[in-house]
Amino acid sequence: MNGQLKMDAGLTLNEWLTRIPERAVIVAMYIFFLAGALWNALGVLQDVMQPMTPFVLAGSAVAAVWWTYEYSRKMLLALAVIFLGTWAIEALGVATTFPFGTYYYTEQLGWQVLGVSVVIPFAWLLVIAASDAVVGHFFGRLSCVLAAIFATLFDFFLEFAADALNLWHWSSRFPPLENYASWFVISLAAILLLRDNAQRKVLLKLPAHLYIAMVLYFCITFFGIKSGILHL
Repeated sequence: MNGQLKMDAGLTLNEWLTRIPERAVIVAMYIFFLAGALWNALGVLQDVMQPMTPFVLAGSAVAAVWWTYEYSRKMLLALAVIFLGTWAIEALGVATTFPFGTYYYTEQLGWQVLGVSVVIPFAWLLVIAASDAVVGHFFGRLSCVLAAIFATLFDFFLEFAADALNLWHWSSRFPPLENYASWFVISLAAILLLRDNAQRKVLLKLPAHLYIAMVLYFCITFFGIKSGILHL
């Protein structure tokens, strides 16, 4: 027993994490996001849920990237370019309406720089990595175009949930088509950059299910809040 404890104590964080059963992580992930969606729909625990939102987005982004790509210096540099690039594009969008349309961020996502929450680039990394993982896990392909389509689809559900959660709002009733066209183009450019500088992992089950769990979270949150059927 003592020998086993000494061996366990010598494990790195990555080795500790790899010893957790994959199925247990997936189940915990679905429970976490579905419970959050249900609480949003019921209108309970909002004093806890709202302050957690930026941390959940940032943490999910880190997990998605960790699970999807092999660690390397070139990968980190590519992620840094995507992080800064998406923040700059968002700042341009808030200031000029190009390329997404007219929208604004609320204070719900925390500290802002030039009208853009600092957590927004994390959201971009989350969407890009999880979408790339979905294409790899369910289709077994490296298609950049297909990954960009899934990223745009992710944003479609995200937009409606974000409005319901008062994270950001559009001047029009629905997000304009140029928003989705821009998401496709930017996501495609980001994934092409990653193709040249990062190695995608072979086993992508965890980030692929993260994509599904979050889409379910968005859908249940939106319909729950807007319909008011479950609200206490």
